[in-house]
Amino acid sequence: MSDAVTVRRATEEDREAIGRLWQEMMDYHCTLDPNVFALAEDALSCWREWLDTILSEENRVVLVAEVDGKPVGYVHGTVGETPPVYAQRKHGAIVEISVTASWRRRGVGGKLIAALFDWFRQRGLAEVRMGRSPRNPLSTAFWRKMGFEPYMVQMRRELEERRSE
Repeated sequence: MSDAVTVRRATEEDREAIGRLWQEMMDYHCTLDPNVFALAEDALSCWREWLDTILSEENRVVLVAEVDGKPVGYVHGTVGETPPVYAQRKHGAIVEISVTASWRRRGVGGKLIAALFDWFRQRGLAEVRMGRSPRNPLSTAFWRKMGFEPYMVQMRRELEERRSE
């Protein structure tokens, strides 16, 4: 095995492999916060159908990191847009990233992000945004290493059932 990581644009042939990487990521997130990340029974098939629709969209990209022809990670990015009240209307948005456990902390995520940043730059974007779970310590460390800093905090609350009186 060469351990040389290459990054390329995903194709329909990557659908199953990327799906496995997505499922691994979601299984991990479900252990961190089962209320937020609980999946529907058909989640993987729904996700694969969604992937099929985005692979050819002009303002989206899915990149795959592979070693010896085997996908070990992927990243999905899109061109995000803010309301017209803001001077900077468009930005890069990282939708999701997953690197299989055996390849984490070996530079795969960094190579995926570098390639995605190049894609964003080619579209004239000057800023990248992303979200992460605060319950994921691996993610927090990774994004700080990639140079990200908090700019907005999202919060959530579950609603109890309203009682009729």
